[in-house]
Amino acid sequence: MEKPSARKCLSLVMLLAMVIGMVVVQSSAQAMFPMEWEKRSIYFIITDRFSNGDPSNDNFGGIDSDQSDPRKYHGGDFQGIINQLDYIKNMGFTAIWITPVTMQKSAHAYHGYWTYDFYSVDGHLGDMNKLKGLVSKARAKGIAVMLDVVANHTGDFQPNNGFAKAPFDKSDWYHHNGDVKDWNDQWWVENGDVAGLDDLNQENPAVAAELEKWISWTVQTTGVDGLRVDTVKHVPKWFWKDFDGAANTFTLGEVYHGDPEYVGDYSHYLDGVLDFPMYYTIRDVFAKEQSMYKVADRFKQDGSYRNKHLNGVFIDNHDVPRFLNEASGRPGADWDKYPQMKAALGFLFTIRGIPVMYQGTEQGFSGGQDPYNREDMVFNANHELYKYVAKLNAVRNTHPALQNGSQQEKWVDDVFYAFQRSKNGDEVVVMINNSWSNQSRTVPHLDNLPDGTTMYNRMGSDQVTVSGGKISATLGPKEVKIFTN
Repeated sequence: MEKPSARKCLSLVMLLAMVIGMVVVQSSAQAMFPMEWEKRSIYFIITDRFSNGDPSNDNFGGIDSDQSDPRKYHGGDFQGIINQLDYIKNMGFTAIWITPVTMQKSAHAYHGYWTYDFYSVDGHLGDMNKLKGLVSKARAKGIAVMLDVVANHTGDFQPNNGFAKAPFDKSDWYHHNGDVKDWNDQWWVENGDVAGLDDLNQENPAVAAELEKWISWTVQTTGVDGLRVDTVKHVPKWFWKDFDGAANTFTLGEVYHGDPEYVGDYSHYLDGVLDFPMYYTIRDVFAKEQSMYKVADRFKQDGSYRNKHLNGVFIDNHDVPRFLNEASGRPGADWDKYPQMKAALGFLFTIRGIPVMYQGTEQGFSGGQDPYNREDMVFNANHELYKYVAKLNAVRNTHPALQNGSQQEKWVDDVFYAFQRSKNGDEVVVMINNSWSNQSRTVPHLDNLPDGTTMYNRMGSDQVTVSGGKISATLGPKEVKIFTN
């Protein structure tokens, strides 16, 4: 047998090094992938209520669409989203989150959270090929797709209508404790039914394994870029670690709770969490006119999160009344609420975290509790709020400091807040006036900005000059100014 030459040995060593290098690069890329989401802004879509691109699927499976009933299907589908991708792109969003796509079996399951068949797509929305087409067409426009998924429960089929479709059709795959009886008891939160929906028993190894198999299949088959994970606090934390590994993509968990310590702990099991504590602060401060010190206090709790830049921040969603429903309005003219909305949106798009905006916000939707906060969309690209959001997104998309730069508070009082964000020489100073009158402030202690530096307000046409490490500006009622160097 011929002995390998030195040249051959060297070649083998080099080949081995290349393979190892490729593995290292792939591992690094996977580890870095969540950080790509820090740079995105997300537009949240209830697919059924967005746009009807294919009327032929409106009455799929004998379950008819009925736009006159707010609790039934209305006809929105994947083709409708495809048709409106430019509407989303022109508003500056770089990702969409769409509601669950699994097959449902109820006339009232338009939202997708009551799964019957985990391995099939709800025909009201389209089919798997159309979903893959949506992902492909969105990505071609620079828009990532985040899919909403539910691993806590199925639809409400027990005890009279059996179970969800096989393999989720076995009694010991479920808890049988009835609805949650004590929301302050974590055992009940994890082992009780939510709103009567059949609660899956992840402690059964077969259930956990099947859910991990399903999520891996879902991500690989659809090609989606990330997952919004529903009802996270209702499932043991150890399960989410395994689920996240099986998904092998970015995961953003819904932990519906107002305590940062409670919510933040789940960020050690999934990549990020929806920032419900900040939502409550935004509602109190910007909609209900409470003190800006609440904002400062909330930021002091950011240490609760593994990576605060992966928090999904939002001013409202499909589970709470819309911001304009909650807003107090201008004193003496309580119908005038857009200034409050603009202040809240300015805050949303400039603070740490991933901005998540619910469809219809840009059209001034003002619905109350579910289902009235799930209105059918309209598409007016000339709406003042659409244009305002587009401007905010344009600033955020062109300034790395606003995507995942550091954040330092520079001024706070009851009606005014200012902070600086910095990254690799990109410096941004944000000022927010939360009062109904003009406010002037001198914001001190600015970093990395030598005296004489000109700062430009990207939401207007004015500019300021740094002097003594400070800048001074006057803001109109509810105005947000974003100064960049």
